[in-house]
Amino acid sequence: MRIHSDSVDALEMRKAARLAGVGFTRFDLKGSRSRAAAFDVILTGNSGRRQNMGGEDEAAAWDEWGIFLGHLHRLDPDLKTPYYHGEAHYTWATGGRFTPDFTPADVHTRHLWEFSGIGVTGSYSVFECGGRNACGAIMRSLRGQTWEEFVAANA
Repeated sequence: MRIHSDSVDALEMRKAARLAGVGFTRFDLKGSRSRAAAFDVILTGNSGRRQNMGGEDEAAAWDEWGIFLGHLHRLDPDLKTPYYHGEAHYTWATGGRFTPDFTPADVHTRHLWEFSGIGVTGSYSVFECGGRNACGAIMRSLRGQTWEEFVAANA
């Protein structure tokens, strides 16, 4: 995942990984056209699945990524990733799950995402961790509009 920031440095990235209980398969500093720096990272964690890129490393679980990104978003509210466009979007999309109190002990490694509906405005979809091991996690995704358009329409 490419992470763009104006204020997060390599030390804070490593601290976020430690807080999430994960390691790095890849950790490269890159240039960024939109922020002061970009990091290209792949996290190694405890999902029970191999990483998409192959190899022997186990992928980080959604919750492990959540702890990692939650810490980084609190440090830089304007942090940008391919999936989240700042802290407000990240918190909304993850249902506020990843507070500072959410630790590796709280990680659910196998979410079974089930579609639970479309927001009342029709502008986003909601998925919940269901099945017999449901944990209460939710994930929201926008439908056909940008985060900025969604915020403006719902201000």
